[in-house]
Amino acid sequence: MLAIDLIQLCICFILVVLGDAQTDVKTVRGIEGQTVTLNTGLTGLQKHMIYWTYDPAGSETIIATLNVRRNRPEYNERLHLDAQSGSLTIKSLTTNDHGLYEMEVIRLQPLTQTFHLIIYAPVSVPNIRCITQSRSVDRLLTKESFSLVCSVKNGRDVILSWYRGEDIINQTSSRDPNITLYLPLEVKEGNETYRCVANNPVSKQTTKLRIEDHCQQHTGTNLGTHFQPGSCMVHQPI
Repeated sequence: MLAIDLIQLCICFILVVLGDAQTDVKTVRGIEGQTVTLNTGLTGLQKHMIYWTYDPAGSETIIATLNVRRNRPEYNERLHLDAQSGSLTIKSLTTNDHGLYEMEVIRLQPLTQTFHLIIYAPVSVPNIRCITQSRSVDRLLTKESFSLVCSVKNGRDVILSWYRGEDIINQTSSRDPNITLYLPLEVKEGNETYRCVANNPVSKQTTKLRIEDHCQQHTGTNLGTHFQPGSCMVHQPI
């Protein structure tokens, strides 16, 4: 009998471990300052005890409950827990809300759902600087080459791209959210229209440039992050 009990205990343990390993994590994206709902897709939970926990760094904290009043003070005005579905709505999002959220329904067969909330800041409008490589107006009018440099403040998952028409020419990104992204481009045609696009998974900003309308003569050739006076800067979101 002891051997049978041990076997049953091992089977139960394996099932629990497998159940935990197969728990799906739903990814939800939110924007700073806006509202997001962690939607459970369930109904008829109003009579059950529900716990929502937040796990920003491996330490779970109860932030909202149904039929058990234990909301954290800093969340009181920002959280709404739907009594029917157990879905959690978070208002006035900040970057501090980024992390794992788990809902647990206390019943005969406990139910859990896990959400990974990612908070993004809206991308800034990219700036374009154009620096001519020729020193004379005559050479400028013969469509000598130009150096375009597009820049934008970086952030989570920001990608900076150059387009000519609908064709993407080049792009860049960085994992360091505290830097400015720079993307240079050499062009030779004076009547082309180019677009510099900054985007992340929740927002997009575009600045367009027509070379012959905006790029002016410039005597410098420095294309690094330090631009000399006299180069034009375009700031035209579309």
